[in-house]
Amino acid sequence: MSLKILVILACVPLYVTNSFCDKIISAKSENAFNYIYNCFKFFLCSICVIPMFFLDTMLGFTWGSFVCGCACAVMYAVSKTVMLKGYEATSVAFMTLCHSSGMIIPCVLGHFLWAEKLTVLSVSGIIITIIAVLLLKDSKKRQTPFGKTGIFYGLIIFLTSAGVMITQKLMGIYFPEENTGLYNFYSFFVAALILCMFISPKQIRSSTKSDKKSIGLCALCSAISLSVISFVMTNLASSVPSVILFPLFNGLGIIFVCIGSVFAFKEKLNAKKITGLILGILGLLLVNF
Repeated sequence: MSLKILVILACVPLYVTNSFCDKIISAKSENAFNYIYNCFKFFLCSICVIPMFFLDTMLGFTWGSFVCGCACAVMYAVSKTVMLKGYEATSVAFMTLCHSSGMIIPCVLGHFLWAEKLTVLSVSGIIITIIAVLLLKDSKKRQTPFGKTGIFYGLIIFLTSAGVMITQKLMGIYFPEENTGLYNFYSFFVAALILCMFISPKQIRSSTKSDKKSIGLCALCSAISLSVISFVMTNLASSVPSVILFPLFNGLGIIFVCIGSVFAFKEKLNAKKITGLILGILGLLLVNF
């Protein structure tokens, strides 16, 4: 288990990289390149996971990986599109909070459906971690309260993030013998096809050479990060309890995103956020008991 936890920890910087790439693109031309960026990113993701096909013994079409992959693709397409919109309507910390909080649903389902141990300390750790990320939440424009749009975006991110984690658990638990690489390929390639339908020629023509360079670079970095994260999480889903896998990864992810935002996007780290970081670390420690 200790080795698997180290693998999870190694994926946290990739989580931060993915979040920052999304934020950079969302700030360009009032989020005009949302669909182009996400479509290209998912297409690159589908290419990145092709070598992973050969890490599993089963290399043929199977319904389990296909259905789970397509379900995950829908979640990805909605989640990443709304995430970029949410960055502009609210803030990096708030949207990351909503994304990370999606872990609550698979953790609860794991206890009732998959006989995963959920102790009092583990529950306390999850609650403390949630409180921590709430403290880390901060409005992009302090004088403007969060409107219904921001809350709506946050709710969608919460549900779709939970959906992605649940499909990873379903794949790992019910179809452990099927090809994980193919599951991830379906997740990304189908998501790219969905987003293709929303791209107009006008969006492509309006992008400058500098925009295309930024989109390409951010999409590549995000694609590498996301494909590795998805492959690792899916493979660990069958052997690592949800109460450890998701709080550890997502909890640490939002903590480092908030710290990194101070330097990358000039967001202030006040006493409230420092308290949130301390509580976040405490919560993550309790989750593992």
